Parts: sequence; C-alpha cells; structure tokens
Amino acid sequence: MKFKTILPHLIAVVLFLVMVVVLFLPQFQGKSLQQGDLVQYRGASKELSEYRQQTGERTNWTNGMFGGMPTYQISAVTEGNQLRLADRAFFGFMSGPAGYVFCGMLTFYLLMILLGVSPWLSVAGAIMVGIATNNIVLYEAGHVSKVRVIMYLPLVAAGILLAFRRRYLIGGAVFALGMGLAVMANHPQMLYYFGLTLPFLGVAEFVRHLRNKTLPVFGKALLALVVGLVLALGAGASNLLTTTEYLPQSIRGGAVLTGSTEANAGDNDNTTREGGLEWGYAMAWSNGFKDMLATYAPLAAGGGSGQEVSKESDFGRAMTRSGFQVPRVFPAPLYHGSLPFTEGPIYLGAVVWALFLFGLFTASTTARIWLGGGTLFIFLLSLGNNAEGINRLLFDNLPLLNNFRTPNSALSVATFLMATLGILGIHRWATLRSTDLTESGKQLRLAGIVAGALGALVVLLGMTLDFTTPQDAGQLARFTGGQGDVGQLVGALIDTRASVYFDDAMRSLLFVGLTFGALYLLWRGKVSLTLAAVGVGLLGLMDFVGVNQRYLSHDDFKPRRVVNNVVQPTPADELILQDDDPNYRVLNLSRDLDKDAFTSYFHKSIGGYSAVKLRRYQDLIDGYLLQRDEDVLNMLNTKYFLIPNENGELQAQQNPRAFGNAWLVSDIEVVSGPDAEFAALGTVADLRRTAIVESSFAPALAALEPTGEGTITLTEYAPNELTYTFTSDAEQLAVFSEIWYGPDLGWEATIDGEPAELIRANYALRALRVPAGTHTIKMTFAPNSYALGRTISFISSVLILLVVVGAIVYPFVRKGGDAGAVPVNATHP
Repeated sequence: MKFKTILPHLIAVVLFLVMVVVLFLPQFQGKSLQQGDLVQYRGASKELSEYRQQTGERTNWTNGMFGGMPTYQISAVTEGNQLRLADRAFFGFMSGPAGYVFCGMLTFYLLMILLGVSPWLSVAGAIMVGIATNNIVLYEAGHVSKVRVIMYLPLVAAGILLAFRRRYLIGGAVFALGMGLAVMANHPQMLYYFGLTLPFLGVAEFVRHLRNKTLPVFGKALLALVVGLVLALGAGASNLLTTTEYLPQSIRGGAVLTGSTEANAGDNDNTTREGGLEWGYAMAWSNGFKDMLATYAPLAAGGGSGQEVSKESDFGRAMTRSGFQVPRVFPAPLYHGSLPFTEGPIYLGAVVWALFLFGLFTASTTARIWLGGGTLFIFLLSLGNNAEGINRLLFDNLPLLNNFRTPNSALSVATFLMATLGILGIHRWATLRSTDLTESGKQLRLAGIVAGALGALVVLLGMTLDFTTPQDAGQLARFTGGQGDVGQLVGALIDTRASVYFDDAMRSLLFVGLTFGALYLLWRGKVSLTLAAVGVGLLGLMDFVGVNQRYLSHDDFKPRRVVNNVVQPTPADELILQDDDPNYRVLNLSRDLDKDAFTSYFHKSIGGYSAVKLRRYQDLIDGYLLQRDEDVLNMLNTKYFLIPNENGELQAQQNPRAFGNAWLVSDIEVVSGPDAEFAALGTVADLRRTAIVESSFAPALAALEPTGEGTITLTEYAPNELTYTFTSDAEQLAVFSEIWYGPDLGWEATIDGEPAELIRANYALRALRVPAGTHTIKMTFAPNSYALGRTISFISSVLILLVVVGAIVYPFVRKGGDAGAVPVNATHP
C-alpha cells in the first residue's frame, strides 16, 4: 500500500486527536469531571476497588451496599476478554471524554471509508457523531457505559453492510469486533435499541436480493453475521453468563411475592409476576412533544432542569428586582418538558437534521428504509407512555423490552442513524450530480423545501406552545426559599422560556440554511466535494460545540485530587470507623434508602444505589426497612444509625440490639411459600431466637432440635469469603446476617473443609445446620458461571482478533485481491 493512499487516513486520525485535545484540554492538564452517577459508582464499587488493590483479583460479591449483592452490574466482568486491548486502541489509549469522543469519530470514519465514502466527507460525519450533544450530556452525568456502546455502533453497522456487499470475511470480522466491544461496554439497552432498527435493514436487503435473484448472497451474509454474533457473545461470556444468571434474582426478574399483605404493600414494587418491569415504572422517563422539539432546537423544552440563564434575562432581572443577588450566569428551573428532570436535551443537531432530511431524498432505497424507517421507529419508541397505544403493544410483546426503563434514551442512537443517512445521501447525490444535474437539482430543491418548512414550523409553534408547567410555583418556592414574589417570578420564567425557545429555533434554522447553502454551492459547481464536506463538517462542529458549552466547559473540570475526594467522612462517620470490629452495617437516615451509595464509601450499608438490586432485598425495603422495622434491621446486623440533627449534621447512634454477624436459634418456624415466609418477619416475636424457614428447605432440617446454646464468631472477612468459628455441645442452626443468593448460584459452605448445605432463612438470609463440637465454617462465593465465562471469553475474543487480522491480511496475500472499500452504488447504502 502506497503512502499516498494512507495519507488521508493519517490526516483524519491526527485531526481527531487535535480536536479532542483542544475540546478537552483540561483533561490533559490532569483535571477530571465530577460526574453525578460516577460519584455514586465509586461508593458502590469501593469494596471492589479496595479488594483488587489488596489482592490483584476481582471479587464478584460485595457487602458494601444493600446488605450484600453480586458485583456483576456494579463493575462489568471483562476477565478473560482479550478485546480490552482493541478497546484501548479505539480510544486512542486515552481515558475521559477525549477517549470517548475520539472513539466515536474513529469508528464512524472507518464505517464511511469501508463503504467507499471520500475521506473528507467521512471526517465531516465523524465529527458530528463524536461530539453530538447527547454524548456530552450523558458523559457529564456519568452514563459512561451508555456512551461507550453508542461509540461502537458504527463498527457494528460497518460489519453488517460489508457482509451484505459480499465481503463476508471482513464483514463478519468487523461485525464480531464491533459487537464484541459493544457487549463488553455493558449497556445492553443501547445495543437493544439499535438492534430494533436492524429488521428494517434486513427486510430491505431481503427484498433487494430477491429482486436481483441473489438470495444465496443474502444467505451467506446472514451466515457470516451469525458466526460473528456467536463470537461476539462468546467474547462477552464472562459478563453475559453471570448477568444472565443474576437478573432473574434481581428486580428485573419476576416478583417473588404473590400476596398483598400489609407488609409488602409498598409503592416500589416495580416488577411483574412474569418478569420484567412494571409499565408505569419503566415509562417514567418518556419524551413528550416539547422534548421531541428539543432534538431540533435544544432549548425548546428549556434545556436541563438547572439550565444556566443570564442575569440579563427576564428571569434574571426579576430575581434582581425581588432582592436576590444573582451572578452573571446562574442555574434556573427552565425545563418544562415531560421528563421528571433532565441534565440536558437530547439535541440531535440542526446540521444533522438537515443532512438527514437531505438523505431521505438522495440516499439509496435500502439506506432510506433502514436509517429513515429505523429513526422514525426510535422516535416513536422514545415517546413511551405518551404514545401508549403502540408502545404498550411493543412493551408487552417484544422480547426483553420490558426489562428496560427510560424510553427517552432510545434517541441516544438517533444521531448516528441520521448522520449516516445524511453522509451516504451526499455521497450518492454527488455521484448523481456528475451525470444528471437536473435530477440532482430536483432532489436538492425538494429536500431544501422540506427542511425549510420544518424549521419554519418549529419557529411558528413557539407562538402556540404552552411554556408553563403545574410545578412552576412549587419549584420557584423551593428555588427562592419561599422569598420574593413567586407570581412575578413565574411570569418572568415563562418569558425566559419563550425567549430561549425562539432564539434556538432561529439558530437551528440558520444552521439548516447554511448546510443547504453548502450543498447548493456544490451542485452549482462553485466548490468541490472536498470543500463542501469541510464546510458541512465545520458547520456541524460549530453547531454542537456551541450547544455543548452549555453543559460541559473547561471550567467544569477540577483537579483530580478534588474529584477523587469529593465525598469526605463526617465526624459521625469517623466515630463509627473507630469500632474495632468493622464487620457491621450502617443505616443512613439522612438519605433515600435506595439512592444512597455515598454511605458505602465508608461503611457496609443497608442502603445503596442500583437498578438491579436483589428482588428479595427490594421486598425487605418495601415491606420492612422503610418502616424501620427493628427486628429486620437487627437481623441485618445494623449496628449503627446515621441520624441528622436539627441542623442537618449527622450523629452516630449505636444499636446495641443488632444480632451480630451470626447467631444460633432455639426455634424453627417452617412456613409454606414466600408470602408466608415474608409475612412471618412481622409476626414472629423474636427473630433472634426463631428462624423462619420455607418448607422446601425443611428436609435439610429433619430431626434437628436446636437449643441456641453455643457461640459462633466471624474470624476472617473478605467480601467473597467468610470464616467463622463455631462451638456448641449440641447440633444447632446458625443464621448469618448475610444476604441469600441461591441456591447453587455461587455461595458454597464448608464445615471443617467438608461441603455443607446452605439454607435460606428469614426470607433473605443464609443459615447452616452445624453439628455439635468445635468447627470452622467457611462460606465462599465461587460462581461456576464466572469460571466458565472467563474461559469462553478468552477463546472467543482471541478468535475474533485472529479473524480480524486474517481479514485484513488476506486481500494482500491473495493473488489479485482488492483490499479497498466497496463503492456506494445506486441501490445499496
């Protein structure tokens, strides 16, 4: 390969590197972002991190939050997966936002080049896909795994399209690599939404091959993709097998309880009996009409819930008149869309919208069906309960869809789909222009009319739109602390919302006009395709950077030591940490029980933060912990409470009645079914003396007559291995303040090295029948799914890398081989 051939690609990569350095310069100066969800993540993963630092190994169990739970969805399992090196390479061996944006640019560029698009046109699309506002907003909020999947979607698409173009080897290889990396990123929801657009492509390809009488080609392409999919899933087996095993036990699985006793009648039962999430809970973040407008005009719905406004705005001046001292720019409750709250809009870009509409008239039939139809479907899906008729049907019938919430996030894949259609449309149209100036001009004119009409409609809608919400008065009362003239402030807030709506609607219309202006100059022959591509790319860059600065600027980066130490122990925490025995649990009454991973920074917490907490523990929260049931808290070894005083300062209060790490009971109450097991927690007089055991475990307790006399002590602790010393003159039933996860899901018990059967007690705890005498009891978490998954991941990921290398090398060693791209033609994207 000649240097002249690869020079444009080297220039593109260097350009991407320069751009991310300029855009995220503070990152290269040792600064970091304080991302909301990542602050919670660091608390949730604190015990994992410490264990890895101490041992160099991963622990698949943590006792840091919710009494104890698997770590599979706290930190993705990537052990054995050799695609980690490829992942680092696609990120340019960079971390932080620079690495993510670089990855998105690089993968989209590769997609376009492999499809035969010119380098500069590919660069233009890559810039827009990489720095799309939604990617920046998601990253700033800490949704990094979601962004990671989005950045690998172009690679997945490249493999699919190449396979259907008879490039079976390279297509299957690229698809396997892209899918493997996307699966490893561990946000299946984004991959699922993208997958929902593929039937549009599949149908279009099938019809095309049927008409061309080339169905064997279609079959071979499918075979290559199926093999690639198997390898990709195999590469992710270490995470997929453990997660698949875990999810049925989590709140994403079916409900355990069937009754509606007073104890389990909480408001947080968010799953169905059959499995998956309940409709209302899943649809909580559904886009409304104004949120959809914000995909075109970013402040159409007010932006974020704390959108920054100027002191000179109507709202800023009203605040000043009300006696408030406000800075030059300050956050205000500008958002008035349908979401409970939001960090910022899912702005798809005015330039991207222009290109998308252009592509609807100029791209191939296959591309328009897939990317146009798929985008429309994604928009519809994102409406959630605001398009209940169709979405309820999909929710109830599409496999796995009812396992996902926040349907508005479906739009996260739309920028890629829309930009792809636009760039492919320009490429095909430029080819047509060279042979048919009249037809290409007609396409440009029609697309321009539609784009202009859409822009004008958005502007005009501002004259009829309602800029109020029922929550305005309450929000402003909280915002001002109840001071000032709330009525006057509400009016000023509405005026500001209307003002920013019109400003952004006109801004977007301007960018659309400039984009079509660049295409018009290309059609007239005033500029070359390269110059037009540069112009479109610069417009996309200015469009997104201008909006992105509202949500992530250089000022948002802080010194890394500040970010890493954002959560500091309070005096109450430090008092608790003086306890010589660290193996206890803490309930922080100053925070929401299920939205608190902060306590886990310093203690083993009763609360936590996870969208996949264990189902049985969620039942305990709903039925007992929210009511602060004393016996249930005691059986969880809640030794300390963090209680806010009248000044909001935390005070540590010791609970002398906590049962400890393990105890011996003198009575066993056998009940039938989970409802009775759960209800008995509220009726048994003394859980310290009585163990509640479901009847399916009764055979393991046959002829046991415990006295409760003896001792059992935790002597060695690791999150995935607990060692106890037991002494008693009689056979006993020991109950442990450890969360049940089983049976046969990883927790194994031994007595003096001999296997012993763990029993579930008290609905959510572990218990063990122990013979008389002095014994060493050990509980170890060693899931078979993890061991098997590591092996499969290693083999599959190595195979993917070998196939990719082979697919790259093969055209060069094959006589007469062609290593180049497959050109875009009139019938295929």
